[in-house]
Amino acid sequence: MGESLLSLLVIACVVLPLSASSSVLNNSVGVQFVAPSDRENRSEAPCPSGWATNPSKTNCFAYMARSQSWNESETQCNGYHGHLAAVTSFQELSFVQNMCGDVANGCWVGGRDINSQAYLGWKWSDNTSEWNDSIIVRAPLHSGCTNLSCYAKTSNEWCTLVTNETAPLVAERCNGTHYFICMLDIEDKCYHMHCHMDYLIILAVVSGLILCTTLAVVIWLLVYKRSKRRRKSRKLSNPAATALVPPSWKVFTSEELRSITKNFSEGNRLLGDAKTGGTYSGLLPDGSRVAVKRLKRSSFQRKKEFYSEIGRVARLHHPNLVAVKGCCYDHGDRYIVYEFIANGPLDRWLHHIPRGGRSLDWAMRMKVATSLAQGIAFLHDKVKPQVVHRDIRASNVLLDEDFGAHLMGVGLSKFVPWEVMHERTVMAGGTYGYLAPEFVYRNELTTKSDVYSFGVLLLEIVSGRRPAQAVDSVGWQSIFEWATPLVHAHRYPELLDPLISSSSSTSSQIPEAGAIQKVVDLVYACTQHVPSMRPRMSHVVHQLQLAQPSILN
Repeated sequence: MGESLLSLLVIACVVLPLSASSSVLNNSVGVQFVAPSDRENRSEAPCPSGWATNPSKTNCFAYMARSQSWNESETQCNGYHGHLAAVTSFQELSFVQNMCGDVANGCWVGGRDINSQAYLGWKWSDNTSEWNDSIIVRAPLHSGCTNLSCYAKTSNEWCTLVTNETAPLVAERCNGTHYFICMLDIEDKCYHMHCHMDYLIILAVVSGLILCTTLAVVIWLLVYKRSKRRRKSRKLSNPAATALVPPSWKVFTSEELRSITKNFSEGNRLLGDAKTGGTYSGLLPDGSRVAVKRLKRSSFQRKKEFYSEIGRVARLHHPNLVAVKGCCYDHGDRYIVYEFIANGPLDRWLHHIPRGGRSLDWAMRMKVATSLAQGIAFLHDKVKPQVVHRDIRASNVLLDEDFGAHLMGVGLSKFVPWEVMHERTVMAGGTYGYLAPEFVYRNELTTKSDVYSFGVLLLEIVSGRRPAQAVDSVGWQSIFEWATPLVHAHRYPELLDPLISSSSSTSSQIPEAGAIQKVVDLVYACTQHVPSMRPRMSHVVHQLQLAQPSILN
């Protein structure tokens, strides 16, 4: 079917332009040609249709049955790349008289007078033919002129008529109207539109081939894309090919998850955001520990869609991303199984430290921020297409034994119910927490939205304050409402979490004001209201690495 269609296109694109060009050639002549009679010699090869060859085989002549002035007749002949006929011999004179026939008033030919007081002369309109004095020395005079002085005193211009009367060539006022005879040089093959015939044919063929080739390429692309979609659809619809379980992760049954989490007991519950369903620790049969995150029940997401998204996230491997071990879908109940990260969420280390427990010093906090930035930069710069996390916050950052950060929940926002995300949008006191303004107001989500969220979290890591918290004198206060006056006053040490001083064994581990200022400047760069003004995460990583060694001696 496709080949037949392409063949039809080729035929249509080539034949139709050729037909059109032929039609143009056939209709290009606007003057009525009168075919020469049997007494005229014709040569079809050198002359166009309707034209006759002169006895010397050097010119083509045509009789035009249209009454016009001499100038109009010459202009008409010029349209065929010729001139009014030039008569240079008795043979041509007889030939032209024969073409003119019995027209009573005669026919215009190319002679035109040269006014002179001394003599009466003629010049042919083609400026090349020479007058032959053997034909006639000077033309008989019409209109009562019997001498040269009559011509000299007359203001009218005089042109040449050929007649079948006694005087074969006569003078006539040029503004008179008569039929006329045109002449072409046989060597000049370009007569009117006929000279363009070869070019029109070539143009039509080339244009047709280009058009057909373009259409063929477009049709091939459409067919290829359609067949590719069909192959993909058949592959997804084939149960044998849609196990959806790559070797690196596993689909668990609900019974397996209940077994490893002790039926999701409170003793196995990990500290974190319970609004999305809660997270529980579990022990696999091989002795390895995992974290099982239970999502809110959903009737909108199908099993295949859920498994497909988990498989995409599970293929993202980076030291600072929490690895996905598997998942489970059981009649709308959805679970994600992660690797277990020993020291738990950053939120606990910033805001839920038990009395007498260990807190994070400045170097540890910079390590957390730097390693977290590296994980986000990987999602933005190394993964194609780019991955936007959408939900960067302290409870989604897990710390390992060496206090390196591991970002959790990549792609998880797609599984979080809308009402929960909406609840996070406007936090207490009307603040927007970690969410970028363009996402809150215009629902625009880009990698720069993650940069904004990281900036808020970075200030939270430095200060130990939540993005919004209650203050007795003003009610709810955002972290930037608290920090901005201190920044303007250059009181950078006051921005530090008081626990940093208590966790530092010596004063040498407390950062100097310049190091704090570099980090705070980076915070405000990340939280610019205009997304394009925010830096890339790779730049943020570089700046944090420069800020780490600056410790007060």
